Amino acid sequence: MTDIKICALGSVNLDMIIQTKTLPCAGETIAQGRFESLPGGKGANVALAAQRLGANVELRAAVGGDSYALQALYLLQAGGVDLTRLVKIADSHTGLAFINVADDGENQIAVASGANDKFKPSHLTPISADGIITQFEIPLATIEAAIKGFEGFVAINASPVTDGLERLLPHASLIIVNEGEYEAYKSALSPYDGLLAITLGSEGAKLMKGEELIAEARPPKVEVVDTTGAGDSFAAGLTVALMEGQSPKDALQFACTVGALTATKLGTQTATPSRAEVDSSL
Repeated sequence: MTDIKICALGSVNLDMIIQTKTLPCAGETIAQGRFESLPGGKGANVALAAQRLGANVELRAAVGGDSYALQALYLLQAGGVDLTRLVKIADSHTGLAFINVADDGENQIAVASGANDKFKPSHLTPISADGIITQFEIPLATIEAAIKGFEGFVAINASPVTDGLERLLPHASLIIVNEGEYEAYKSALSPYDGLLAITLGSEGAKLMKGEELIAEARPPKVEVVDTTGAGDSFAAGLTVALMEGQSPKDALQFACTVGALTATKLGTQTATPSRAEVDSSL
């Protein structure tokens, strides 16, 4: 367990989830789906994941002046995440994600960003934490303002793919990408010599330092239900483990286990495992 303090800087969404036997093709309608609405958004997902893994977490994010905000925040409140610096933007809606999940766990996601897009550098107050975890569902200018000059650990889950990553590299301690994102960012990442984690789906992940491979890990075998939040949980797990001082190999294995356990349940925040569950699986 840990007493580190982490600032999760990112998005808050309400996920509208429909489960169907297969994913629809363009122009296709698939009936007999099952619906559920659950809290989501990459910033909120990482915040709750890190909190459940033992960190003390505050969330810096924006929500709208609507009833969706209450639904999107209830698990964070119940989980003990500090929301005192949350920004409410009255003339915007809370972020919404429309997610289709097939029976094999694959998904399609469309997002209406709402208040997330209106979260500006001017909304920020000084951040007092040991580390920051952020992702690209809020404006890059806000991320840059938060991490520039920050003296703690800075983890950037560079998802979804966004122009401007190179502006953030001088301030990053850790970059996390999946295979597709890595290919898209290859040019931008070429001067970066810090820690780089590349997730490989069911094959696990690898951790680089510059051009050197320093660790590889594979997830435990699990029955996959929904992969939607696995990447966010992986990012939280790797950041927490590295900040605790775990070795690169142990930290990567820890993160792979967190991601795999998340994929065994429907949803993102609702699926995030506790520290006890992760330690037991390891």
